Order: sequence, then C-alpha cells, then structure tokens
Amino acid sequence: MKHRTQRGATLIEVLVAIVILAIGLFGMAGLTSAALKYNQFSRMRATGLSLVTDYAERARANLAGFAGYAHTKAYNASVRAAASTDPTSARGACLVDTSNPASPVNTCGAAIAVYDQSQWLTNVANRLPGGTAYVSTELPDVASGVNGLPATRVLNIWLIWSAIEEGAGFGRKEQLQQPCPAGANIATGASVNCMYFRITL
Repeated sequence: MKHRTQRGATLIEVLVAIVILAIGLFGMAGLTSAALKYNQFSRMRATGLSLVTDYAERARANLAGFAGYAHTKAYNASVRAAASTDPTSARGACLVDTSNPASPVNTCGAAIAVYDQSQWLTNVANRLPGGTAYVSTELPDVASGVNGLPATRVLNIWLIWSAIEEGAGFGRKEQLQQPCPAGANIATGASVNCMYFRITL
C-alpha cells in the first residue's frame, strides 16, 4: 500500500507566516509615520527660515529702529483664524527731515519697527500652527583698538509653534525641537516646538 506525499502547509506554518507578516507591517507603519513626521518638520523649518530671513531684512533696512524689533513677551499660542483676518495696524505718524544734512531728523525708526513686527507676527501666526516668536536684540561692544567699523547688531529669534507629536514605539511620544527661550515662560511639558536663529546685521 502506497502512502501519498503530504502537500500544502500545516496550520503552524500558516500561523508563523502570519506573525512574520504582521511584524513586517508594523515596522513599515512605524517607518511611514516617522517619515511623515520628519517631512513635516522639514517643511516647518523651511517656512521658519523664510520668516526669519524676512524679519532680518526688515531690521537691516531700519537700523535706526533696531531696538524696536525685540519681542520678549511670554508664550501665548496664536489662533490661525484670528491672525488671518485681523489686518496689520497702519504705521504711526513720524517725520524724516534731511533739509539740514548736518543735523537730519528721523523719528520713523520706532514707528516702522512696530509696523514691521506686527505684520511679521501675523505672518508667523498664519504660516506656523499656533505660531509666535520670541526675539531679543544685542549691541555687542566693539573690540578695543578697532576704529571705523559700524556697530554690530544681533537678532536672537526663536520661532515657537504647536508641537509635532507622533506616537513612537509603544505609546512613547517624542518632539523635534531646539531649546526654547527661558523668557517665554513656556510651561514644563507644553507641546511646542522651538527653532532658534542668531542673525548678525
């Protein structure tokens, strides 16, 4: 009597194959999620770089009002809907008089700085989710023994926005961020991202 050769897969082999496939799918899901998160952060960084460049150029064009470009208020997440509908206030009245070259008059520095900052913060709120900024200004001392060089001006800019969070591993959450400014008084554990730029004018 001949025995027929057994063909096909046993139940155990099928179960092992399903387990291996499930592990592979979980791994792919994790990679896809991480890729999306890093791509989103890259877009935010490109947007942030564009915003910072805009603000630095505004400050560079208005050195007379440089101190007015500081914005050192405590963190308060913006509301996109409000930011997109509220117009920027008109620039305050000021005077530029160069009729006497020996003694020119320019009272527009501060007014232009206020206008630039209001317009720029609106742009930040519109382009970053919950976005705002913390900006400090510096006037470093000129090195001793060096004469004839223009004063150096430094902008320290932190962009702050609602954090990109993604479940990683088994429920662990991680954020992509640089250190946030202490002066912004951001609560410990707050879900925010920060990007820091130091611009020398």
